[in-house]
Amino acid sequence: MRLDWLLSPIAQYTFLALALVGCLVLFLSMKREVALMRRSFTESRDSAVTSAATLAAELAALRQETEMADSASLTGQELNLTRRAQALRMRRRGESPATIAAALRLPRNEIDLLLKMQRLADDHGLPPANVCNSWTQPA
Repeated sequence: MRLDWLLSPIAQYTFLALALVGCLVLFLSMKREVALMRRSFTESRDSAVTSAATLAAELAALRQETEMADSASLTGQELNLTRRAQALRMRRRGESPATIAAALRLPRNEIDLLLKMQRLADDHGLPPANVCNSWTQPA
C-alpha cells in the first residue's frame, strides 16, 4: 500500500482546507441555532410578560368588582321587618339557621343574633321581634 501521497504538501493543504471548511460550517450552524434559541426565548419571555400583565389587569378588575359587590351587599342587605318575620316563621317551622340565612340571603351571624334576641324576648315575655317598635326599617 502506497501512502506517499499523504506526505505531499498539496494533499496536506487540501486536508487542512477541508477541515477548516468543516469547522466553519459547524460554527455557522451553531450560530444559527443560538440565534433561533435566543429568538424563541425572547418571544416566550414577551408572551409571559404580556400574559402576566393581562392577569394583573384581570385581578385588579376582579378586586374592584368584589369591593363593589361587598359595598352593595352591605347597603342593600340590612335586616328589615319583613325578613325578620320570615326568619322567625322559618325558625318556628324548625329550619336551621344556616338554611334560613341561605334562603333570605343574609349572613349567618345576623340570623343567629336575631334568633338569640327573640329567645331572650320570649324568656322575658316581650313581644315578638317582628312587631317590636324599637326596631325600625332602614331608610
